[in-house]
Amino acid sequence: MSINISEVIWTIICFFALLFVLKTFLFTPLMRFMEERRSRIDAGLNEGRRAEEAKADAQRAADESLARRDAEARELLAQGRQEDEKLRAQAAEAARQRAEHAREEGAERVAREESEARDAVRERQRELTEGLADRLLSGREAG
Repeated sequence: MSINISEVIWTIICFFALLFVLKTFLFTPLMRFMEERRSRIDAGLNEGRRAEEAKADAQRAADESLARRDAEARELLAQGRQEDEKLRAQAAEAARQRAEHAREEGAERVAREESEARDAVRERQRELTEGLADRLLSGREAG
């Protein structure tokens, strides 16, 4: 068993040649592919984070909008209630004024009819008195 120097040299040359070929055609493209893949994965993860943040922002905006709409609705309801109370008070006041006016008109009509009735009674009393006086006088003259 002897060591053959030329075989050792050729083995070393073949090893380095194989190493050069593998590095050039296998390791470098494989490393480039792995780096590109890592970049795509990182980009996808970043895009996912941005999408998650955008979703959270949209949810916050929707919640804020809903809260604003809720506050506006409550404010509109309160305004509606106030307006309703105001209209009811106005309607009650108008009804009270109409009732007061009707009462005053009724009182005036009663007073007017009472005065007319008194005048009619006085007139009728005068007629009856004159008729009775005529009868009495005509009865005396006949008697």
